[in-house]
Amino acid sequence: MINDASVLDVRKLMSGKDGRLFVEVDGESVFLAEVDSFTVNMTAANVDKQPVGSILNYSVNTGVSFSLTFTEMVVRDDLIIGPLLDTVRAGKMPMYTFQGGAERWDGQEQRYTFRNCMPEGEFTILNLTPGEVIERSQSFRINSIPETLAQLTYE
Repeated sequence: MINDASVLDVRKLMSGKDGRLFVEVDGESVFLAEVDSFTVNMTAANVDKQPVGSILNYSVNTGVSFSLTFTEMVVRDDLIIGPLLDTVRAGKMPMYTFQGGAERWDGQEQRYTFRNCMPEGEFTILNLTPGEVIERSQSFRINSIPETLAQLTYE
């Protein structure tokens, strides 16, 4: 007997062309059409504990963190890099709000809000290679749990 429930409906699959990333500027979400890839990750922090008399080391969760990284083709500086440098020049670190997700051909969407995003790690300002499109990489720590605005279902 064949289990029809296990057959994948490939129409439900999405690719990078179905995704979008937005940044909030003055209360408005601005589509970052120049972003060619982005990733949001959750990292679980655990510590190992081994009780007396046990050969087993247990993993105990101590928290989680979230990060957003993306690469953009350089088209403008006014949304992120300009305000970032201005704020750092004033001795502060800016915070950003992003939204990201993807929309399937049937109109179903997955969408999340990422609040309190602070620049973290290396942040490309300029990266030039003759014959190549100018790109820069950006990395943020998401200092809140992502909010789910829309979820995909398998109907």
